[in-house]
Amino acid sequence: MKINISGLSEGGHQYDLSGSAAELGLDSNYSGDVLANITLEKSIHQIVATVEASVKGVFICDRCAGEFTEVVRTKFTSVYTWEQTEETAEDDDFHVLRKDENVIDFSSPVKEYLMLAVPLKLLCKSNCVIPEHIEAKNDTVDPRWEKLQMLKQSEKN
Repeated sequence: MKINISGLSEGGHQYDLSGSAAELGLDSNYSGDVLANITLEKSIHQIVATVEASVKGVFICDRCAGEFTEVVRTKFTSVYTWEQTEETAEDDDFHVLRKDENVIDFSSPVKEYLMLAVPLKLLCKSNCVIPEHIEAKNDTVDPRWEKLQMLKQSEKN
């Protein structure tokens, strides 16, 4: 996911890029192509890149343990400049380019932001509940909980 910036005129430029999830180094949970819509706004001192990316992922629900497919989407902005000052220390979203550097590679940031976009709690649907057959699998009850289990059963009847 590289863009050649040599000879890029000032103003806005739009790019639609794609690459396989495997090529970007995403793990086996991701499949198909990573799609990235990149807008570059070039001025005399910098390039501001706004990136919207998406990829299909296959996950296991944290509640019902069922497998589900979901499109993971992310959006981020990065700034690229040719001049480094004390105020422009390099960080994750600010990059200093060499004068002879004419290509910006978006592969690594797209991969990182897609991985960060996966929620900590993976749910196949927002109202997912644990199926009764999963709850019922554990028939052996700790003896300390038998009275509570009997109370629960009597309330059902």
